Amino acid sequence: MSSDEPSDSIPQASSQIEAEKMAGETKYSPSEETTMPGHDRGAQKCGSTRVQGGARFLVDIKLFFAMTSITLLILLTMLDISIIGTAVPQITSDFHSLEDISWYSGAYQLASATFQPLTGKIYTYFSIKWTLLVFVLIFEVGSAICGAAQTSPMLIVGRAVAGLGCSGLMNGCLTLIFGAITPEKRTLYTSIAMGVGQIGIVFGPFLGGIFTEHASWRWCFYINLPLGGLAALLIVIIAIPDQIQKEPASLSLLVKLIPDFDLFGFVLLAPASLMLLLALQFGASDYSWNSATVIGLFCGSALSAGLFIAWERRVGDRAMIPLHVLSRTTIWTSCLHYAFLIAVTTGGSYFLPIYFQSVKGLSPTMSAVYMLPTILLSVLYVILSGALMPKFGYYIPWAALASAGTAIGCGLISTWTPNSTLGQLMGYQVIFALRGLGMQMPTVALQIALPPSEIAIGNSMLVFSQSLFGAILITAANTIFQESLKTNIKNETPSIDPIAAIAAGGSAEAVRTLAPAGSELLRSLLNIYSKSVGNVYYLLLGTCVVSLAASFGMGWVDVKKKKPNSTVPR
Repeated sequence: MSSDEPSDSIPQASSQIEAEKMAGETKYSPSEETTMPGHDRGAQKCGSTRVQGGARFLVDIKLFFAMTSITLLILLTMLDISIIGTAVPQITSDFHSLEDISWYSGAYQLASATFQPLTGKIYTYFSIKWTLLVFVLIFEVGSAICGAAQTSPMLIVGRAVAGLGCSGLMNGCLTLIFGAITPEKRTLYTSIAMGVGQIGIVFGPFLGGIFTEHASWRWCFYINLPLGGLAALLIVIIAIPDQIQKEPASLSLLVKLIPDFDLFGFVLLAPASLMLLLALQFGASDYSWNSATVIGLFCGSALSAGLFIAWERRVGDRAMIPLHVLSRTTIWTSCLHYAFLIAVTTGGSYFLPIYFQSVKGLSPTMSAVYMLPTILLSVLYVILSGALMPKFGYYIPWAALASAGTAIGCGLISTWTPNSTLGQLMGYQVIFALRGLGMQMPTVALQIALPPSEIAIGNSMLVFSQSLFGAILITAANTIFQESLKTNIKNETPSIDPIAAIAAGGSAEAVRTLAPAGSELLRSLLNIYSKSVGNVYYLLLGTCVVSLAASFGMGWVDVKKKKPNSTVPR
């Protein structure tokens, strides 16, 4: 046993899971604590840890360091999704790669999604501390590759490596919160970490605009290096408790656990995800939608996904994505709500800058300034919901309001034209920012619904769904944008080559080189760009509707009350 783990007599992770299988369905309440043999349920402070119910939790300076590192890592995870939004127009112009927009986000999220389910297994059997540090290192290497990229393919590779590291960051942070913080404070600290973390996804475009215009878009990635290094240092210097005893990492342990990692399931899932994204990407650029290549990729993805589901059902509790967990209404609806709400946020962070720079002719910094309503209010809404939800007790109303309000905001933004007023630009974003009210609610629902032995698996499902659907949606959004752009240019401005428009990129200068300044041709072209962005927001509106429907299945639980005899919501 490593020095970072408590020495109490705690059941082995695998033994605990087996015991639950033998006992049938175990009941847990929202306020339940992990109880270990030989301890009473009283709380006793010892240095910078607290023994409560037989489990060790962090307090004082250790808790501060842990929460600082957790918040930094969640912030970087969210920041990396959105920070290049305002930089993408310049990146596409530098690399002449407008057709690669979806890959800059898709490669990151696809790599994260593909490896994500395995991280739940890894955190279940190995030290939270050292596993998290490995993922931080991979994330940092990927960020360094992105910052040094000399070509679009190199940037995409770097994004994939960073996504691989990201796959274990969010899950590790949420698992660390569950293991290191007392049950009665988990909701509060989760809201704080997620609230501050969400600043990354909404503040990212602003920061990206400043870097792009006044330094270089490469700093959108280099910023991860010092901040990630600080988070890693804080993790190194504190002892992080694991609430279930784990054997020391060794080759023999790894060999013994290989069957539990469901590597065959991973082999089936990875190509299913990759072929789906390739089909969407190729259909929008290199091939027609009815080509044998695209149809073959769609069919291959469906076949691989079907085999994966059949295999997961066959292996049961050893599955990479245990279907008995995913089949619970609270779990799969929480995953859907979170995935689609974050996907809308990601899509907005990419295509709002396209509108402001391509259509309005703003610089990267000014486009970020024009996005301040959605940036600042999203943060405010996250903090507001995190503070008020525990007082009101129920999280579903916040989740539903977030989805419904964001859907209205998407519908309003889709009506923007080159002549939209400042009031319309600012006011519609105020409504679009309502998504912040529901961002952390799925995390709260999962922490209430799952027992300690399944928290890491549940967290991996949550982040997996967000990464997979996020990659699919941003690819679909870019497909809609490009197809709309090419079709409308061909029909309305035939003197402009659609291929040249795609190759020019999305920066203000690049778009305005396609037609004479002040000409009717340029006005028509800008209107085409505006309509193409509007079509993307129709997709985002539909995504919000799915998120709204899913929110009502997340479990109507009053988190204010302690219900010792209550069962897990299904």
